[in-house]
Amino acid sequence: MVKTTMQAIEAYFNNKLVDGKNVRITDFNQPSAGWSDEAFTFTVVWEQEGKTLEKGYAIRKQNKGGLMTEYQDAYRHFKLLDRLSKNSNLPIPGVHWYETDEDILGGTFFVMDKLPGKSYVPWSKEGQLFFKQAHKDGKIPLQFVRHLADLHLIDFKEIGLAEDLVEPFGPYGYIDSKIEEFEEMYNKYLISPDPIMVDALEWLKLYKPAAQRLSVVHGDYRSGNLLYSNNRITGILDWEATEIGDPMADVAYVCAKSNRMDSPLLNYLLDKEMFLETYSEFTGLTIEEKVLHYYEVFHQVRFVLISQSAGTDFAKSKTKDLRMARQGYRWPLMRGILAELLDY
Repeated sequence: MVKTTMQAIEAYFNNKLVDGKNVRITDFNQPSAGWSDEAFTFTVVWEQEGKTLEKGYAIRKQNKGGLMTEYQDAYRHFKLLDRLSKNSNLPIPGVHWYETDEDILGGTFFVMDKLPGKSYVPWSKEGQLFFKQAHKDGKIPLQFVRHLADLHLIDFKEIGLAEDLVEPFGPYGYIDSKIEEFEEMYNKYLISPDPIMVDALEWLKLYKPAAQRLSVVHGDYRSGNLLYSNNRITGILDWEATEIGDPMADVAYVCAKSNRMDSPLLNYLLDKEMFLETYSEFTGLTIEEKVLHYYEVFHQVRFVLISQSAGTDFAKSKTKDLRMARQGYRWPLMRGILAELLDY
């Protein structure tokens, strides 16, 4: 008989909890699958030394048909979470096991703690209502800035992250490596030449800023990748794009139009002036509008490449995920925003 995912996870924990008896899974849930990974949350209940114990866990499994999976490294993600959860006060899930046996769940995966709270899709009706109230109250926006600042102030060498992540050389090392990566991706997913993208890539080379410092950069820090409970942020998720780089890349990502569209609030949550002033106060870093603009162009190139890669993979039958087709359909919109940022 073919096991269900929940049965497979239950069998896995029976092997892991060697001193546990009557191991069972409750509250099993699979949130909508991510672009590159699938996630499962659940509670494990077992008996040990005459007591009934329970603990919440989450599993993140790499999806082979996901978005840009060839650029993802699940083991690096696992090690990153392990170091950050043990060496910071940020609400980051601790990790337990990394598994390469694809027969268990159909792909490599790792097990981490289940954090309390709920996430919201910012552009959904429910999400917009939540963030509108959170903005009005003010506590969550301040925590949003505080957590980002604290991340950027972490001494990544002291906690050993330089062993797991590539440390760029010099003030331009980070942006040079990213431009090279973007050019590789552009050519890989190219269907026909795109003058706007060629122009944007050359623009990035011409106007690149020097990094004030190197920090741990989350790479996808936004309101939709956080958990919330009782008017506070209880979890920061989706660390697969994390690297050592220019912290202004994260700051500009928060400000990017594609993360707020027509909302006057950054990430549907923050006043821009409050965000920039508070972040600068917390970190001591100077924020220049021209550097913010540079990294907004940078991220918009990335958004175009995401749409381009999704559409190309679907067109070439590398995936049957209809979300990839929909993301590819967004390519003209992402390209239009890029043209606008370049003052076309």
